[in-house]
Amino acid sequence: MKWLGWGILAFITVIFVVMQPASAQIDTLPSSELPIKINGPLLITGYSFSGHSLNYVQIYNSSSNMVSIEGWKVGYEYNNGSGSSRHNLVELYGKLAPRQYMTVGSNTMLPTATLVFTNAPSLPTDQALSAIVLTPPLAANFSDEIATPSITASTIKVATTPSTYYFMRTTSASTGNYNAGFSAFIPSDGFNLASDGLYEPPNAAEVTIVEIYPDAPTCGPTGSAGCSDYVKLFNGSNQTVDLSKLRLRTGSYGQSSTSSNTVPLNGVLAVGEYVSFPITLSSSASWVWLEDVYGTVRYDSSVINYPSSSNHDGEAWSYNQQSSAWEWTAYPQPGNVQNQFAIPTEVNMCNGLIVSEVAANVASEDQFIEIMNTSTVDLKVDGCVIQTNRSTINSFLLSGILPSGGTQAIYIKDTPLTLTKTTSGAVYILSSDKQSEISSVDYENLAENTSLALVSNVWLQTYAVTPNAANIWQEYPLCDDGYFRNIETGYCNKVQTIEPQADCDDGKYRNPETNRCRNIETVSALLTPCASNQVRNPETNRCRNVASVSSLQPCASNQERNPETNRCRSKTAMIEADFPVEAVGQASEATLGWWAFGGVGVIALGYAGWEWRNEMLSLIKKVASFIPSRG
Repeated sequence: MKWLGWGILAFITVIFVVMQPASAQIDTLPSSELPIKINGPLLITGYSFSGHSLNYVQIYNSSSNMVSIEGWKVGYEYNNGSGSSRHNLVELYGKLAPRQYMTVGSNTMLPTATLVFTNAPSLPTDQALSAIVLTPPLAANFSDEIATPSITASTIKVATTPSTYYFMRTTSASTGNYNAGFSAFIPSDGFNLASDGLYEPPNAAEVTIVEIYPDAPTCGPTGSAGCSDYVKLFNGSNQTVDLSKLRLRTGSYGQSSTSSNTVPLNGVLAVGEYVSFPITLSSSASWVWLEDVYGTVRYDSSVINYPSSSNHDGEAWSYNQQSSAWEWTAYPQPGNVQNQFAIPTEVNMCNGLIVSEVAANVASEDQFIEIMNTSTVDLKVDGCVIQTNRSTINSFLLSGILPSGGTQAIYIKDTPLTLTKTTSGAVYILSSDKQSEISSVDYENLAENTSLALVSNVWLQTYAVTPNAANIWQEYPLCDDGYFRNIETGYCNKVQTIEPQADCDDGKYRNPETNRCRNIETVSALLTPCASNQVRNPETNRCRNVASVSSLQPCASNQERNPETNRCRSKTAMIEADFPVEAVGQASEATLGWWAFGGVGVIALGYAGWEWRNEMLSLIKKVASFIPSRG
C-alpha cells in the first residue's frame, strides 16, 4: 500500500506539470541584445514649482528634424516619506518643429501655455519636488528626460507659501548650446517664456507644378537658359504664397528624402506669377510633387507623373493652358513667363530701357532695381526680362507702359530675383525672346546702405538711395543731428554752438577780447575840474597852466620845439645831410658878417627902446616903489 500511495502521487505530479500552459514559460535574452536607450531630441529647458505643485515646464526640440510628441508625458516626482512617487500631469500630442519651444503649464500660473494642465490636489505633506520628468512613449527607445532641482538654504526663491522656485537651463558661453545643469532665478517684470507652439503644416500647397525639364544638356561654365533640370511653379490662387513653408520632391514610392531629390523652396510668389527651382531629375519616367517643408504632409493634388525624355532632347514636359493637358514643348520657359508651345510671333526688343539704379547692400525688404526709359516716346515693356547674377533660372517679366524719361523701382521681395549684398553681382535686361541683352551693370563691394546709381551717365556709389526719383551722388552718409561733414577729412564733426549770454549789469559792458563783463570807466566824472587858467592834458589827464603852454619862450634860430616834450632842441640833431659838409673858406668874411649882424641887433634894440620908452619908465617907477627909502 505504501508503494501504491507513492505511485499515485508521482502520477498526479506528472499530469500537473504536463498540463501547465505554454505561456508560463519565460524566455531569456542576453543583456548584449537588449536595446540601449538613447537621449531623445526633447530637452527640459525651464520649469517652476511651488512646494510639490508644478507650475510650468518649457520643452525644446534640440534636433534639426520635426519631432512627433504624441505619447510623451510631463510629470514630477516627490518624496512621500517612504520613497519617491511619480505623478503624471498631462500627455502631449502634435508635432514640434526643429529648434522650437513649447510650454506646458498650470491653468493658474501659465494659462497661455501650449498645453495646459490642472495641478494635482495638495497632498498632506508640503515637500518640494525631487524631479521633473519628461517620459517618452513606451515604443520609443529614448531615456526619460529628468531635471533634478538642487535646493539649498541659499537657493533664491519667491517668498510665497509654499516657496516658489524658478529654474532655467544654462547655456555654453562659447557655443550657445544647452548645458546639463540649471540655475535658479527670480523673474523680472515682463518676463516671458519662449513658446512657439505646435507645428501646423499648410492645409494646401496653393501653388501648382506647370513645367518639368528632366534632361538638361551639359553646358559650358558660362551657362545659358536650359542648362539645368528644373521644375516650374505657378501661383493660381488669389493671394501671395510663402514658398518657404514648402519643399519640392522627386522620386518614387518608398524613397526617403535626400539632398538630391529634395529642394526646400524660398521667397514669395505673387498672384499669377511663375518661378522655377533647379532639381536633379531622372530622364526616365518618374514623379515630382510638393510637401510641407518638414516632409510631414504630401500634397497629393500636386503629384505629377512625367514620361521618359527619350527622343525629347531639349524639351520640357509642360502644361498647356489652352488644351488643359500636359505635353512636350520644344520651348522650355524657366522664367516668370507662361509656358510656350510655338515660336513667338512678335519680339519686344525693349530699346531705350536701361538699368538706372541698383540697391543691393540694404535691408532685404528694401532691395530694388530701378529701370528707366531713355527714349523720347512712351515705351511698352511687355515681355522685357530682368535677370540677376547671370542666372537663367529666375527671371522677372515686365509689363505695362513706361513714360519717356520715367523710372520704375522693382523691389526684389516681390520677385523671384536675388541681389548679392556684399560681394559682386550683376543686373541686366533682356529682350522678350531672351536673345538680346539690352542693358547691364556689374557691381561689387557696395558699402552698406548705398546704391549704385547712374548719375550724368556715370555709375557711382551713392548714399542717396532714390527709388523712383532722380539719382543723386552723395559721397558720404548724412551726419547725425548736431554734426556736419568736414569736407577735408570726410568725417562728421560736432557743430560748435555758442550759448546765448545774458546782458551785463548796469554800469558794465562786455569785453570783446575776454567775453566777460567789466565796469565802465568813469574817470572823467570823478576828476576835480581844472582852474580857469588851466587846461587838462589829454595824455596824462592832469591840469596844467595855460601860461605854460602859450607863453613859451621862442627857440633860438638854430633850434626847434620838440612836439613830444615841448622843449627846444638843436636843429642839427634832426637834419639829415643830403650833401657833404664843406669847410668855410674865408674866416675874415665870416667875422665881418657877425659884426654886421651885431650892428643890426643894436639898432633894433634902440628902436624898440624908443617905441617902448613910456612903458619902460612906468615899469621902472613901479619897481622903485617897492624899494624902501633910507632915512
